[in-house]
Amino acid sequence: MQFRPPIFLLFFFTAAPLFPQIPEWASSHQDPSYPESEFLIGIGVAPGSRGEESARRGARSDIAAQLRAKLQLESKNIRQVYNLEQNQELYADFKIMVSSVADEELGWIEIARTALDTSTNTTYVLATLPKKKIADTIAAGLSAGWGDVRALRRGARSLLEKGRLAASVRNLSDARTAATGLLPKQALYDALARGHFPGDLSLGPVQLTADILEILSDVHVEKIRGDKQKGKIGEKFLEPFVVRVTITINGKSTPVDGASVVFLNLSGEEYGEAVTDAGGIASCVIQARGRIGRQLRARLSLPLAGREFSSSLNSASAVFECTPLEADAAFSLKVYGSSSTVGDLLRNRMADAVSRAGYRIVDMSRFVLRVEIQSTRPELVEGNDEPVYSVSSNITITLIDKASNTTLGSLTVKSARKSKSQSAALEESVRGSNFDEIQLTSLLEKARN
Repeated sequence: MQFRPPIFLLFFFTAAPLFPQIPEWASSHQDPSYPESEFLIGIGVAPGSRGEESARRGARSDIAAQLRAKLQLESKNIRQVYNLEQNQELYADFKIMVSSVADEELGWIEIARTALDTSTNTTYVLATLPKKKIADTIAAGLSAGWGDVRALRRGARSLLEKGRLAASVRNLSDARTAATGLLPKQALYDALARGHFPGDLSLGPVQLTADILEILSDVHVEKIRGDKQKGKIGEKFLEPFVVRVTITINGKSTPVDGASVVFLNLSGEEYGEAVTDAGGIASCVIQARGRIGRQLRARLSLPLAGREFSSSLNSASAVFECTPLEADAAFSLKVYGSSSTVGDLLRNRMADAVSRAGYRIVDMSRFVLRVEIQSTRPELVEGNDEPVYSVSSNITITLIDKASNTTLGSLTVKSARKSKSQSAALEESVRGSNFDEIQLTSLLEKARN
């Protein structure tokens, strides 16, 4: 008699392959071989027996998402602990670095396991990231990095006591840059490790900024000689402008040695620079120019990274009164344009530039400024709704001495503009030309040599 198994057993053996065969590690998101204290685990799932590569990408993405979520939380904590939001420049730098600090660590991801569920034709992948190993490596770098920041800060104090202000501030500025770069790594360590890295708030970038501001508040720039001078435009003032730079340390005034002092007009344009000697004295001979105005500010020029120090530098500055007098030389213009409109534009632009340099334009003069323009053929470029033309122009300015019939010098200004018509593009290239004041002044000064 032939044996026939019971119907329920027949159903069990027939239906068993239909039940999902999901790996334990895929459903629990855990694996005893990779404990949570030492690893981040990522799971990837993809349909089909050939979906392994897609599942691998999914597993990696799972780890990346976990790491970035933890990093976002810890970076918020770092921002609060180190008061980074008090300084917008530092805060912006920190956010940029945090966004990329985790990327290089994702290279540590390894594919640990793969499995295929034949009943559903699904591929499972387990990826791991050795977070403890990475955290230990980051911790070693942080310890060394904060040690370097601490040494720079100590060195800054020692340099300051010797009157070496510029070197002291440079140390603090370097320390601030280094500290700003360490904080994203510290946030990453906190995201990977079980605890927080023991940071030092006194070495944070905001505190180091406060250290720099405190130093600058003790700096004094004093006028010694050169105030209330008059000088003809194109000629040097008769006396140098002289200042003494000191800093108050422990109640004692100390000369600042080796610091750069710049001389600027009230618009911030620089007209000279000098370096202090051992006695804190800086002396600068300056040429009178039309845009110099009636005041010159002498202030420190320090290698600082940030606009937040500008007001402190200005507060520690000295202001000289000066009077630029009308220059002896005057110039006539001879303009060559491709049309009367272009010629008029060139004449107006040139006359304005010469006037701003402090010189006069007259009808007749021994010295002639010949202004010529050479332009490329208008080129049709892409426009949204209508044609747009592009023109590049070279404007050449030549200084001629009619008395000797010689050319004293020349300079060329380049300009490129676009507009809706060929003629308008050419005109805009003239309007958009910018004459460099220093180059133009150097050319005009040849008239008196």
